[in-house]
Amino acid sequence: MEHDIVVHVWSDIACPWCWIGKHRLEKGIEESGQKVAVEYHAYQLQPDAAAAVPFATSLSMKDFSADEVTEVLTSTTELAADEGLAINWKNVTEVNTFLAHQLVYAAKARGETLEEAALLGAQAVERLYFAHFTECRNLADTDTLIEIAAELGLDPDDVSDELESGEHSDSVRADIASARSLGIEGVPFYVVGGKFGISGAQPADVYADAIKRAVAEMQVSHAQEVPLEQG
Repeated sequence: MEHDIVVHVWSDIACPWCWIGKHRLEKGIEESGQKVAVEYHAYQLQPDAAAAVPFATSLSMKDFSADEVTEVLTSTTELAADEGLAINWKNVTEVNTFLAHQLVYAAKARGETLEEAALLGAQAVERLYFAHFTECRNLADTDTLIEIAAELGLDPDDVSDELESGEHSDSVRADIASARSLGIEGVPFYVVGGKFGISGAQPADVYADAIKRAVAEMQVSHAQEVPLEQG
């Protein structure tokens, strides 16, 4: 599918608001009526996350009171449910997502075109969100990621070799460095057609409006580049 515009998304697989934002973006794309390619980029909110620490406990360690923790979990659960997503907070734990982001790049590497690579990456991101928040699987575990790779239709032996060698680690680091250079300090963060930046999981119409405005500006810029024929 040829696209009218590209939306670049920085997100972390352990971020529930990134998952919610992904589904809202998809609704916004549909609402915009434009052909949009979505390119997912890696980001780590907790690069030093301690394994097996419950998400609620992690919030408490960040000076949230018990009532605030309950409020955050309840409101996030409700927002996720509005998008048809189920979060099993009882069993969700903190996780270092560096290896999981490499699996996304392993999926992208199977694309024969940039658009196909972006689509495969988006499918991997969605599967990893579900594995983390609903199935509560350990995304820092190589064997778990290889199982998920097979579920995505990827060759598990090839992916095992790629994760073992760190073949895609530089791509993940490059994404994080790009976020830093853009001044991104939290995710999800969206760059729409190189025109607009959007921070946070916004309502679908915010994405739709930004996409339509960016496409319109691109069309104007293109028209100005076309020289007038001399009579």
